[in-house]
Amino acid sequence: MKRTALLAACLAIALCLPSSLPWSATSEAQASQKPIRIELEGKELPLGSSAYIEQGSTLVPVREIAEALGAVVTYDKKNGVRTILLTKGEREAQLTIGSKEMLAQGRTIALATAPRTVNSITLVPLRAISEALGTVVTWDSLTRTAHIDKPLELPAIRSQEKLIELLKSAPTDDRAKISLPGFSGRDEIAVDSSNSPQAEAAGEGGSPGAGDHSQTNIQVSGVDEADWAKTDGRFIYQISGARVVITDISNPDKPRLASVLTYESAERFQPEQLYVDGTRLIVIGHSTDYGTDTDTVQPQNAAIAVLPDSGSMPLLPPSQLKQSVRSYIYDLQSNGQPKLQRTLEQEGTYLSSRKIGDALYIITNKPYRNYSLYAKSKGLHLDAITGQSTNFNELAASFQTGYTDTAISDKPQSLSLDDVRYFPDIIDYSLLLIGSIDLGQPEGLLQVSAYLGSSDRIFVSQRHLYVSQVIYKAKGGAFEFITKFHKFRLDYGSVLYMGEGSVPGLVTDPFSMNEHEGYFRVALTNGDLTSDHPGESSQIYIMDEKLRIVGKLDGIAPGEKMYSVRFMGKRAYMVTFRKVDPLFAIDLSNPQQPKILGQLKIPGYSDYLHPYDENHLIGFGKDTTEIKSHGSNDTRAIATGMKVALFDVSDVSRPKEKFKEIIGDTGTHSELLDDYKALLFSREKGLLAFPVTLYEIGDKGNTDLFSYGQFAYQGAYVYSLDLEKGFRLRERITHLSDEDMLKSGMYGYNPSKAVRRIMYAGDTLYTLSDAMLKANSLSDLKERGALLYP
Repeated sequence: MKRTALLAACLAIALCLPSSLPWSATSEAQASQKPIRIELEGKELPLGSSAYIEQGSTLVPVREIAEALGAVVTYDKKNGVRTILLTKGEREAQLTIGSKEMLAQGRTIALATAPRTVNSITLVPLRAISEALGTVVTWDSLTRTAHIDKPLELPAIRSQEKLIELLKSAPTDDRAKISLPGFSGRDEIAVDSSNSPQAEAAGEGGSPGAGDHSQTNIQVSGVDEADWAKTDGRFIYQISGARVVITDISNPDKPRLASVLTYESAERFQPEQLYVDGTRLIVIGHSTDYGTDTDTVQPQNAAIAVLPDSGSMPLLPPSQLKQSVRSYIYDLQSNGQPKLQRTLEQEGTYLSSRKIGDALYIITNKPYRNYSLYAKSKGLHLDAITGQSTNFNELAASFQTGYTDTAISDKPQSLSLDDVRYFPDIIDYSLLLIGSIDLGQPEGLLQVSAYLGSSDRIFVSQRHLYVSQVIYKAKGGAFEFITKFHKFRLDYGSVLYMGEGSVPGLVTDPFSMNEHEGYFRVALTNGDLTSDHPGESSQIYIMDEKLRIVGKLDGIAPGEKMYSVRFMGKRAYMVTFRKVDPLFAIDLSNPQQPKILGQLKIPGYSDYLHPYDENHLIGFGKDTTEIKSHGSNDTRAIATGMKVALFDVSDVSRPKEKFKEIIGDTGTHSELLDDYKALLFSREKGLLAFPVTLYEIGDKGNTDLFSYGQFAYQGAYVYSLDLEKGFRLRERITHLSDEDMLKSGMYGYNPSKAVRRIMYAGDTLYTLSDAMLKANSLSDLKERGALLYP
């Protein structure tokens, strides 16, 4: 009977284990034999009742864990409902037996699995209660250990002496002279908010909303991304020049201008992106203030911030120039007339932002001039720190940064040196600023965290923010790269530092970073990216929750450049290119031993990969032609028209190009190749649409392979797409009139009428440009109505 009971208990635990753990079946079977260990601040915490995993959550006895964390546990039972209250100082967490909701700090938090009572012992999710009580939890799947620690705290600068010491230690390399192909200063945040391959492979980005209307194309459902235009199904909100126009589309035959948000020239505000969530409109843009206070040193052009020390002084912009990012928060009214609720502003240049539920995160870099040049201009000597000079006071004051939340005051709030923290190794003189706010809390106010050492790219999941920094090291006449990542936890409108890790190489694509089942995965390019013939290759690193490397796959496609990558669950797909396009299918099911499963070599390359479903990918890029190089037997590839391809990866050892579509000739381009938000795709509707600027070569018989096409068309290309018939062009929709086409030149046209976004609401497809909106029937794509903006 004892053996039977033991077998039954083992079976019960086995049934509770997740069906998909982050390692191979062999590793999983071996690891499942290991008991789960709990470590509290580096010391093992023995438990009277064993912990086990269910739905990805580790369940532990509540009293033992809570009391070890210094919390008081109280039980209550009313009307048959049993609740548990955990109290530690000002922190509280309330759980209900059988409920997948926890109340903590005034918020309702969803749990992966509900608390329950087994043999008179109450079991609760470890991470949820520990983090609610103010700790940090990391999971080591290899040793099956949950580590509970106090939050890490980066040191603050505090004093002028420390600031000068840090400035002297920062590199003054020649990064301004580096031109990296495929690498722009503006960051795009990649987002992964789900652990399920199904969510990551969802063919249609965006969060499902009320009504039948399209959403912004984002990587994973659940994390919203700001865009140039959005719809809530009743109105379309878009940026048009220096204003925001709101169009009532309740009658698609007669779209009506409902409202225009304009900004006074004195505000010097340029809207760039916006959010719409049903109750709010958030308009984000940049503001430049030339100011009058000549005694304050303000941020300067970022390129100047990395100039090497030299004997000649370059021309610097006015010292009082201040750049900031401003966000206008409006309440949405039923008549399409937004009501301004509050204004947020933080210094720096805009990297990107994300909105997760009611929490808004805005990330900026506040660049500075090179302070060795600054010291020369002011007669300072950084090697002779006295701390008495008023000039040093001026230097310290320049690192104070301001922010404004009109819910607090119309006057700017200030972060002093006591508030500015620094990373262990300073990359440059700039500040990284993270603004965060919970708009769902009445008392939620803007919080701004400042860190010395700016960011290159950023990745955000629902719970974590990863900040990447590039370290450049001279190697002969070239450079080698190391990318450092700093990890923060996102706590419903606030951020908490968690640690750092480094890998060799450079992140060149916004989709190159990904978080899945506790692992951080990143694809990088390594080698000399500044050479005309780079000896580079690609690689994938896998890091655990503490950003320690657990696995890698390097040496992928030596001599070729990485053009795009897409992580989908336990696989990754990577496109590299030099003469042909190898599409690599990579297995990540065992984080310690990632491996290539197969590859497909075809002409052309893909700049962007989008999931169709779990077994098919859509690639958007350029077609190419291989030609013989002059004076040698070697060949090289030149780009021609735009290429769209559907790849079948159901047999990952033999990927196939199932269908392809070539658009135009050399010069043809789409905003989609630079910004994935320009794509409209719905697998359910069989709908694929994106803007195209078409260039065509008239008489191809009298041209060579280097001939450039002439401008022929600009507008939306609307396709039907399915797995049986592939791509079928249904219609082209343009905003250019016959007169506009007659006025167009060989290479140009009226840019205000360039279609930038396509979206649908109900049974109507909408195309948007700066100048107008068009409505076409989804069924036959015949024009229903149009609105030319005043």
